[in-house]
Amino acid sequence: MANIEAAHRTPPPDLPPLLDTALPAAAGFFTRFYPLVSNDSFPDWSRRYMTLEPLANTHLKYSLSIPGLWQTENYGRAFLRLGRPRASEQEIQEHWNRRQARQQILLGPTPPFMWVVLDETAIRRIVGDPVITREQIRHVINIAQGTNAVVQILPIDRPHGAMGGSLTLLHFDDAPRVAYLEGVKSGQLIEAPQQVTDMALIYDTLRAVALTPDESLAWLHRASEEHPE
Repeated sequence: MANIEAAHRTPPPDLPPLLDTALPAAAGFFTRFYPLVSNDSFPDWSRRYMTLEPLANTHLKYSLSIPGLWQTENYGRAFLRLGRPRASEQEIQEHWNRRQARQQILLGPTPPFMWVVLDETAIRRIVGDPVITREQIRHVINIAQGTNAVVQILPIDRPHGAMGGSLTLLHFDDAPRVAYLEGVKSGQLIEAPQQVTDMALIYDTLRAVALTPDESLAWLHRASEEHPE
């Protein structure tokens, strides 16, 4: 148990139901969150980030693709297929189920605030087909028009300091912020304060060179009209 609490060992699948029975937590709490810490859910380099993600009150993100937390099912399944061409439909469904489980943090009573700088290529590339892509763009627009999100589009002709991959900064109520850098098949969680500050500065420059939030919403509306119904 000590190794599990310290995140040195992954809990076995039969442990969460036992904890739900023995401890005075909300019904099914440990069982619901088990997919976020399962060895089968995420590779080693992303597991600690996935543990921290639902605890953050603010997500600041730059992404070359639609963030997993914002993906629709049709788009998400097509996106997962691109990176797993040999996977079976069952495997793709299992990956999507885990991604969908992560999205539950946006549906709780106190969802995190998300400020996302989206690279233009995230919208321009058709994933699945034009109809699926249009549906996804409209979903992003709906999220951005709510009270818990801001979206900025970063035009492809504007160079910046995060062109090597995606960058996320997580802020917490009772802990120092962390940064997470992610590539196609790699990731790095940064917790050293000075390095996190450096990543935050890079993120600030991204917001400065991107379209304003109002300009970005107008841009997204135009982009959605470029794809057929």
